[in-house]
Amino acid sequence: MTVSLKHAPFRDDQLCGACGASFVPEEDSGSKMIAISPAGAEPFTALMCGGCHSKWSHGSTVTLRPMPRAVR
Repeated sequence: MTVSLKHAPFRDDQLCGACGASFVPEEDSGSKMIAISPAGAEPFTALMCGGCHSKWSHGSTVTLRPMPRAVR
């Protein structure tokens, strides 16, 4: 399994995959895209706003909704 976490600026407004907040990732320096790629399965990608990324990286559990395929 491969897990990737990186800053991912997008041109369009996106919703946070954890809290659902609408934000502009290019203006949110803390936004991160997480991609989980299990061997032999389709990858799961989700966007986290800076606040949710901070909570998750400090030990809070978050439930993520996947990004729409068109913007991955």
